[in-house]
Amino acid sequence: EDKTEWGQRTGWIYGSVTEDVVTGYRMHNRGWKSVYCVTKRDAFRGTAPINLTDRLHQVLRWATGSVEIFFSRNNALLASSRMKFLQRIAYLNVGIYPFTSVLLIVYCFLPALSLFSGQFIVSSLNVTFLVYLLIITITLCMLAVLEIKWSGIELEEWWRNEQFWV
Repeated sequence: EDKTEWGQRTGWIYGSVTEDVVTGYRMHNRGWKSVYCVTKRDAFRGTAPINLTDRLHQVLRWATGSVEIFFSRNNALLASSRMKFLQRIAYLNVGIYPFTSVLLIVYCFLPALSLFSGQFIVSSLNVTFLVYLLIITITLCMLAVLEIKWSGIELEEWWRNEQFWV
């Protein structure tokens, strides 16, 4: 498959850190349909990082691949009309998520900035601000519930994964 015409046109895409995402993107971009298949027995088994250092290396590799996808011809914004809207959103999310770390860093430093400057980040708490905050919080909670439901994992497994982000 590697370095053959069939491999280049149809098969697994090589030469990317996130070759699985690129392969799926190109298949969907060509109009292929995919299904999520859950078998009683695991079809494949792999290894997962068992400590924080290995987990951080894995996340860095995925983030590098996602940025590579975002700045390549595999960007979901450049997808063909055969790709469905929600597929575009999903692939766009893959490409954008590493950039959210910038917002996370800002979020972490804002409280310290407030302490040193003596000024509160939000000059006054008004109803509009609180409504936006409530909408964002509810949306994030709904996304977490949907993620658990769709993935079929236990709440404890989901929570363990969330703890890596703290």
